[in-house]
Amino acid sequence: MTAYMKMLNELSEDALPEAGGKGASLGTLIRAGLPVPPGFVVTTRAYRAHLEASGLTRRIQEALAQLRQPDIDAIAAASREISGWIEEAAMPRDVQAELEQMYGELAHAAGGNEGLSVAVRSSATAEDLPTASFAGQHETYLGVYGKEAVSAHVKKCWASLWTPQAITYRMNMNFDHLEVALAVVIQAMIPSQAAGVMFTANPVSGKRDEILISAGYGLGEAVVSGLITPDTFIVTKDGRVQERTLGSKKLRIQLKSDGTVTEEVPLAERQSYCLGPTELTRLSGLAKLVEQHYGCAMDTEWALSQGNIYLLQARPITAMTPTAEDLEVLGPEDEIIYKGAKEPFGLQSVIEHSPYPHAPLDFASFCYFYKGVHQNFMESGFSPKGDDRPVERENGVVALHFAGLSVSPAMLWKLPAAWVKNSFFKNKYTWHDFASEVQAWIEKTDGVLNHAGDARQMVDLFEQALKDYQHFVYKRFAVIAMPSSCSEKKLASMVKQAAGQANADDITASLLRALPFRTALQNQALLKMAQAARLHGKDSPAYHKELKQFLREYGDRPSLGMGRMLSPATWREEPEKMDEVIEALLADSSAPDPEESFRRQEAEFNAAKQLVRDGLKPAAYAKFLKLLDSVREATVIREESVFYLEKLAGYLHRIALKLGEMLAERKVIDKANDIFFLLLEELRDAAQGKMEVRERIGRRKSAFARVYAAHEQGVHWLISTGSFPVFSEKKRQDDDAANAGVIRGSAASRGIYEGPVCIVRNPAQFKKLKKGDVLVSPYTAPMWTPLFKIAGAAVTEIGSAGSHAAIVAREYGIPAVVAIDNATNLLQDGQRIRVDGTKGIVTLLD
Repeated sequence: MTAYMKMLNELSEDALPEAGGKGASLGTLIRAGLPVPPGFVVTTRAYRAHLEASGLTRRIQEALAQLRQPDIDAIAAASREISGWIEEAAMPRDVQAELEQMYGELAHAAGGNEGLSVAVRSSATAEDLPTASFAGQHETYLGVYGKEAVSAHVKKCWASLWTPQAITYRMNMNFDHLEVALAVVIQAMIPSQAAGVMFTANPVSGKRDEILISAGYGLGEAVVSGLITPDTFIVTKDGRVQERTLGSKKLRIQLKSDGTVTEEVPLAERQSYCLGPTELTRLSGLAKLVEQHYGCAMDTEWALSQGNIYLLQARPITAMTPTAEDLEVLGPEDEIIYKGAKEPFGLQSVIEHSPYPHAPLDFASFCYFYKGVHQNFMESGFSPKGDDRPVERENGVVALHFAGLSVSPAMLWKLPAAWVKNSFFKNKYTWHDFASEVQAWIEKTDGVLNHAGDARQMVDLFEQALKDYQHFVYKRFAVIAMPSSCSEKKLASMVKQAAGQANADDITASLLRALPFRTALQNQALLKMAQAARLHGKDSPAYHKELKQFLREYGDRPSLGMGRMLSPATWREEPEKMDEVIEALLADSSAPDPEESFRRQEAEFNAAKQLVRDGLKPAAYAKFLKLLDSVREATVIREESVFYLEKLAGYLHRIALKLGEMLAERKVIDKANDIFFLLLEELRDAAQGKMEVRERIGRRKSAFARVYAAHEQGVHWLISTGSFPVFSEKKRQDDDAANAGVIRGSAASRGIYEGPVCIVRNPAQFKKLKKGDVLVSPYTAPMWTPLFKIAGAAVTEIGSAGSHAAIVAREYGIPAVVAIDNATNLLQDGQRIRVDGTKGIVTLLD
């Protein structure tokens, strides 16, 4: 052992800080008696010595000081600068001497060849973890020969810690840049005849008793990098081959005396499987040993050379398709909290507006949100049944006790008084005033946030911010001047009087389009980004300019779901999430100019107004215009006020994250995002060091993963956590209706459309949608808006006539049906259906 180097067989899973994820994993495999090629690690101490000896630590800190995540150009410039410094600086003499000594000893042990071929592989301290794989972020070099080349490639690996992708990924994961260090694994190369990847559980089917093996000729890099289509084998844990698929295997990477070479595989070898029964049996046995040692499903890399199989890497599988066992969220003793025969109206609203699972701290904003809503209803005489609150199960699952409201005698006099007030007394407080107040609150709170010196002050700020949030929610529902609920009916009646029954519905629909509401304007901004990407490319200054403008205006919106949750990052924090949206828009080659659609809708709006004008007397038309403005403003008010409530929730997210950073610095929690797995009442004790929270955070994160897995399979989080039961009779009726070829939901946007189904469950699947498909999803949120430019119709599992999907579908003139339970499972990709948005019916045509 030396000061800066360690042999792989000296390392264990505890060696992460000095050997990085890859080095610690390889050492663990060797100590478990598994076959791993010999090698050593250039430890993180050597990396830090290199930075200190060259004065680079201070220079890197200065380069990062003004860096902000959305500024892609600045990140790229900092990356080039820092990487260049690291490669150009001379390696410290003692580090250089130890590296050459260890390489010589490795070469001698492998056969006395001073020119031993080695792999030089990056191994970061935040790499190959169950919660963050960092896969592909740092460099690996194969077939490196000689001391000088090894030294140069070690510095290249160090420099790869500072690629734009690695910098951005660390920012997204809230890793401190200078806390993450890089070790380098130097390992003897295996001149493999075949190599590839082996999953000890099948990540495609989710079956734990299946092993998935991908294999090609030569070095495994051809398989890992996607250079070839490999042979694929599904093998049981006892070695039986269940399925074989012959890959093309056109190319292979071979180890040569001066490095590696890529060459074509002879046709006869391509037409044969590169692994036989003996090799598959041995690989399956190796898979069982690896999984038994780690206690979880593993993603491994392996190589076959001269009849021997070597393990080159092993890391936990981070994205297993859930099994039925995974979806069993509740324990056997956990009871359903709400035992009614039908979910109350309030819970239906929760389903619509809080579609994604809540982390424990999300319940704080959720409960204060509903305090504000209920405060409004109480002015009309309703009475709260109790407090909304989170309920934690023994296994860490957090459910919701939703109390809701009940009627009371006070409604006899309060409800009529509220109706008179809303109908006959116009409130001068508008959503413009609301927006100004929100912005002023953010600016004031920002000053407090920037000067908060300790965690206890941050808890005080967070608790006060929640109370202010409740006040703003109350104002949104109780104080903003909203048009009467009768206005839309009056408008429809006047249109029928002017244009007749036959055309009235279409004319009314045209009158309610071309609205400058926030979601429509956001969609225009996204279309401009897509147009810049199409014309100039996503690396162009034009695209980056549009991206910066978009994030400046809409960056506080959550990148997942809608604004009642605190835990999801905002678009400003995760600008790369925009890629799914832009790629979906780019897939539509017929997408018009960003302004064209709005101009067309405006022309239809003006034409509809003219038709009504022609059918009414001047006095009646004047009343009509006033009523029309009122109804149109209702939609604008809804969207604008939601936008500003999202800004408030985004700021609550920012305060919580700052508190998380403080607690992570004090080692109270492991990383800043862990703050979202504490409950509100636990924050103060955690901040004061009176509570050990790591164990409960771990338990809750594990439970949250199961809730999320169930959600992705169509089981809403309120059901999977036992907040309220599955109403089996309704589900049976839905299944029967699907079997009969007709499924009923709620009408959301008029019209009839026939087309193929495209199931889109999350933003990662946006690119599936093709022009003219029927978008079928659990719900939609502002980020989904561009899909309505591509889809021919929309169907959602949750929602109402006032939900995001309904409003946007009407704006873009496509039919929509909402509130079809389990739609993403009842329907299938490619299946042709008829969507009748007027009647709220979906008909199966296939």
